[in-house]
Amino acid sequence: MDKDKLSERKERILKAVVDEYIKSASPVSSGEIQQKHFNEISSATIRSEMSALEDMGYLIQPHTSAGRIPSKKAYKLYVDKFMVKLPLRRKEIELINASFKSRFDGIEEIVKRAAKVISDVTNYTSVIVLSNINRVKIKRIKLVDLDSRSALVIIITDSGIIRDKIITLSATINPIYIEDANNLLNKIFEGKTVAEIKQADEIINTELKDFKELYENIVAILLSYEEDKNSSVIIEGASKMLDHTEYDLDTTRNILSVIDKKERIAELIEENQDIEFTVRIGKDEALDKCAIVTAKYKINGKEIGHAGVIGPERMDYSKVVSVLNYVGKTLEEISHGGKDDKCDKLK
Repeated sequence: MDKDKLSERKERILKAVVDEYIKSASPVSSGEIQQKHFNEISSATIRSEMSALEDMGYLIQPHTSAGRIPSKKAYKLYVDKFMVKLPLRRKEIELINASFKSRFDGIEEIVKRAAKVISDVTNYTSVIVLSNINRVKIKRIKLVDLDSRSALVIIITDSGIIRDKIITLSATINPIYIEDANNLLNKIFEGKTVAEIKQADEIINTELKDFKELYENIVAILLSYEEDKNSSVIIEGASKMLDHTEYDLDTTRNILSVIDKKERIAELIEENQDIEFTVRIGKDEALDKCAIVTAKYKINGKEIGHAGVIGPERMDYSKVVSVLNYVGKTLEEISHGGKDDKCDKLK
């Protein structure tokens, strides 16, 4: 018989311990479990089963006279076997829906709103990492002349990412120049990825020879966005790590220092890029007492990046998965006009 195989009663007791610890963050006693979950079983029997679960590595007794708390092994079993995706409460749904009723200028504004509402509803730290811009295709470039030497450049991609920046040129700008530049730039850039554009140096010497300075300015805008890794990582609710009573001051400081390193957090969130949902417990050494739940997000049917929630090992996994799932579906609806037929959320 497999020494790690749990009987049905042990599984039920273990699930009850995890459920109670998630709620209270306090060691759970056999008496508490018996009173709340198992009227048909004696406290002594439950105490014996909890002792066996401790020997098997599923429970930890922090102090001799204290109750027990789940181990990483217990949380992993809980997530794999016992976690169910529960429906959100009406107030939570209303809060999420209200967050996306307003008009947005682009994908980054939507993503910031999504990160905030995820953190607000779960009460944990949320992270959204936008996909690598090298994989994004350009749909349209629009030039708007501001005066004789400057113009506004607006770049729209297939993910809806809009980059806009004012550029200054050495040559004089006039309406004919702007019209010709718009036509030619869209002919050259449309449908290409940033990676393809960076390799297309020959374009400058042929079709764009009269617009070389303008072309170089647009490429510089795209490259600056690509190189600024921090701009593609949105974090909300980092201070909520201070609210978790199981963390001492040193542990909290270590966790916050990792969260502050956006490139490292991006690696953790994007680690399993091909999986729709992932739950990882104690994955990173500095986040040893944390869990990370991640999900893929799409807009207009195209993957825009990954969302993640970082919290203590005792996080409410069911709620976190439900929130990530609901927000993800809400983002997909935005691309089709939004909830309740409130259209035109993206300009």
